[in-house]
Amino acid sequence: MNVCDDPVALNDWYVVAYVDELGLGKSEQTQLLGEELELMRERDGRFRCLWHKRDETAEPLEHIRQRYGFVWVSLGRPTRDILTIAEFDDGEPRRFIHRGRIGVPSSAQRVIENFFDLSHFSFVHTGTLGGYDAAEVPPYRVEYREDGRELWAVGCSFFQPKASAAAGLGTQVYYDYRIASPCIAIIYKDSLVRPGKKDLIGLFVQPCGEEHCTVHSFARVFDETNSDEHILHFYHEIFAQDRMILVHQRPRKLPVHPRQEVPAASDASSVAYRRWLDRSGLQFGLERNLT
Repeated sequence: MNVCDDPVALNDWYVVAYVDELGLGKSEQTQLLGEELELMRERDGRFRCLWHKRDETAEPLEHIRQRYGFVWVSLGRPTRDILTIAEFDDGEPRRFIHRGRIGVPSSAQRVIENFFDLSHFSFVHTGTLGGYDAAEVPPYRVEYREDGRELWAVGCSFFQPKASAAAGLGTQVYYDYRIASPCIAIIYKDSLVRPGKKDLIGLFVQPCGEEHCTVHSFARVFDETNSDEHILHFYHEIFAQDRMILVHQRPRKLPVHPRQEVPAASDASSVAYRRWLDRSGLQFGLERNLT
């Protein structure tokens, strides 16, 4: 698609910036769904966004919000509000870590699928999130929530030699994965500091085009020991390993036909995600042709 004409994509919400990245009175150019945007921050801190269209006109976006420290926009008419993340308002002393934004030459959906793929832990993140001697993925459940608008993989677990920057010895870690939209995923992961509590790691993926995206990421964690720099170093090391895989995946768009990429038993969440995307009617960033 040279011009996005996908109503499902146009009517969704996307993160396009972290609030503190853009100074007062500054502006920056960005892309969303193949369209050119200019994001501006007024002297009073408010954000505006212009959509520079192909006919050389510029249209101010009506739908622009700030939430969770990020700037969100929609190019269409949103059919629902920005997702609710209760842990931002529950009063628990989690630290907020902005993990930056990283470009990836891949569709946003490839990034999201990779994020909740447990089977790659042992082979891509050896020594941290997995290891060769414990590569089997224990069974987990896939659930549809919010009237089918969200996909969850729950009861996930994996033995991890170093599950986070705060980790000491290796341990069995339990996860829930929340796919709140085609381009948003959040991990709810056992805290190694506060037993019974969860750390959060989230990806807000900005689909710049069908085959390239920007990953905006955050963590809310119980960690009173490590510096922000140490925590960020751990997360960036992990994502650099993921990015290497994503760079080489073909096609760059995510196939949704079950015969295009044959799944294994551990890929139940991936199969559910592709079916969920297929049923949504979304076209942008998906490979729908059987080749």
